[in-house]
Amino acid sequence: MFLEKHRLLTMPTADFPKIVINTEKCDGCKRCEQTCPIQLLVIENKKCKPNNRYDHFRCISCQNCMAVCKQQAIVIDGEYRVPKGFWKNSHLFQGEKSLPFPLTKTDNKESTEGDIPLTETEQVIYKRRSIRLFKKKQVPKELIDRIIEAGRFAPSAGNNQPWKFIVIQNRDLIDEIDKKCKQFCKYVMYGTMPHPWMKKVIPGNKNARLKLWQKALTRFLIRFRGAGEMDQRALGGINAIVSDPDYHTFFKAPTLIMLLADKRGIGSIDLDMGICGQNMVLAAHSMGLGTCYVSLIDGLMGFPKFKRELGITPPFKIITSLVIGYPKGQIDNIVKREQSRVHWIK
Repeated sequence: MFLEKHRLLTMPTADFPKIVINTEKCDGCKRCEQTCPIQLLVIENKKCKPNNRYDHFRCISCQNCMAVCKQQAIVIDGEYRVPKGFWKNSHLFQGEKSLPFPLTKTDNKESTEGDIPLTETEQVIYKRRSIRLFKKKQVPKELIDRIIEAGRFAPSAGNNQPWKFIVIQNRDLIDEIDKKCKQFCKYVMYGTMPHPWMKKVIPGNKNARLKLWQKALTRFLIRFRGAGEMDQRALGGINAIVSDPDYHTFFKAPTLIMLLADKRGIGSIDLDMGICGQNMVLAAHSMGLGTCYVSLIDGLMGFPKFKRELGITPPFKIITSLVIGYPKGQIDNIVKREQSRVHWIK
């Protein structure tokens, strides 16, 4: 049992969700291609088709392609399941994804939003999607101020309020940050990615594998830095940015807000900043704006002088960032999610 839990640390065999496209409905608008964080969709002959470049990087079932498709031509079929090894998760879920409970009747048949009145807060929570399609129009300062105020009034351990915000609306500066983050990510990918996969090639070489030194490095990082960044789905997202020179880390959004935390804060400052960020996200979407968390802002750790120029100085550290702007078309939408894992004790 012990050995089984520690096997298959690098790119395990998994069942991935499948992208099913109704080509008769598809009009080749490219919205799905532009919003997919793993670059799994391409437009050929004015029709969308799946682009599973490599066996280990496939659909993460965020369902944003479904949300942005005006023609309702896309369906995500199946779930991400790993049957054995370190990343085993097939025993952790029950049933298929479902709509939010208020929109699911007791007989497990899906209802419609109009059947059950939802509060405005619930509607924002359920409909909010990560936005990667932005208009060039800049967000007015007064709205950014209101979004930051929503974050400022988030709860924090011991009311220590560890947050600091850096707001950037300079297009050239955001592009410079994008370049530096991509440069840092390339170093990470060089040590954790089969090198043929670091270039955008369609179809890609599915037979490429990690070298022994890369496997050793990946195992080390999982053990001592944390597993999350080494999950093959996370690596697929990072590689999408590295492998495509046209991919913009911050999706060319007009506003970038860095969320920093005082390292001396009480308790878990990461949790405090997560609560703060979610307050900001929900406030932004209630105003008709779109947001997306971009934690690859961490790539700035490789550029200490540049960080100081941006105002990232001790005792503050980067936690994450938010991009904010006006969405291109309707994107926010209710999608299905994994059912809750709840253990009731009465």
